[in-house]
Amino acid sequence: MADVAGGAAGCRSAVEVPPASPYQLKPPHQIEAEQLIEYLRGLPWGDPANRYKLAGQFPDENSAAVRGDPGHPEQYRVLAQCSSFVTLVLERTYGPRTPAEATDPTRWATTQYFRDAFGTEPGKLYPTAEKFRAGFANAAAIQHFTAVTKPVNLRPGDFVAFDHDGEETTEPYTGHIVMIREREGSWASSADSQVGAGVVPYVFEVIDCTSNPHGNPAASAGAEAIYRAFPDTRIEERPGQNPTWVEHDGAGYGHVVFYADPVTKLFAGYRWGVNSTVAHPVAERPIAAARVYAG
Repeated sequence: MADVAGGAAGCRSAVEVPPASPYQLKPPHQIEAEQLIEYLRGLPWGDPANRYKLAGQFPDENSAAVRGDPGHPEQYRVLAQCSSFVTLVLERTYGPRTPAEATDPTRWATTQYFRDAFGTEPGKLYPTAEKFRAGFANAAAIQHFTAVTKPVNLRPGDFVAFDHDGEETTEPYTGHIVMIREREGSWASSADSQVGAGVVPYVFEVIDCTSNPHGNPAASAGAEAIYRAFPDTRIEERPGQNPTWVEHDGAGYGHVVFYADPVTKLFAGYRWGVNSTVAHPVAERPIAAARVYAG
């Protein structure tokens, strides 16, 4: 058995000991989301099993997040937008799966719950990102969620939503919602000044379903090295003398920057990717975050 105490000659100075890096607890819905994504990542690039439901496309197909048997990635499938992906994951985790569970009050994540709590639009099955953002901003009035008002307090499994607040845009979407996977420190950019002086740019690895992956390895000189530190699972690298990059859509992992106000520490804005040259202040695109609680 090895000597774990160590002798004087083998001990390292306390100042050389690296900072603690504990394993963070993953809530059940994060585990469900990651299981889906990890199996889908085992499929060939471009496999249609993992797709973003683009506006106007797939009119005869409802959003879906299908799980298969262990060891069979070919049985897994996602067709969703950001908000429907989140809703489907929550329904799978906390909703009834059998008729007997339909009356179980602990199985709360149902279509009716999301309609009542977040105001799902008539004729729709899932709240939009804009509806989620409004609900999170008023989380005290919603069962099963509690507000998270500062980026520094975000934990794995928390949700952050932002909306376009009626701004003029050519995008057919109301905003976006992500699940936090891990906080990865901070990364400054010349774009930070677009949010405000002194803001703190926290980088988070996120789980989401999007048509636009986070990060652009070909954005500028030096962008590739930064991207490799903060990658997105939906960007394919095709190796060669001059590597080419191909973007895919669907569910996956990427990196987003959320800014904190230097005084209040509240959300001040966001940057879509670490290499993004545009940052959006909350006055332009409001942000709200929330955490699922078991009670």
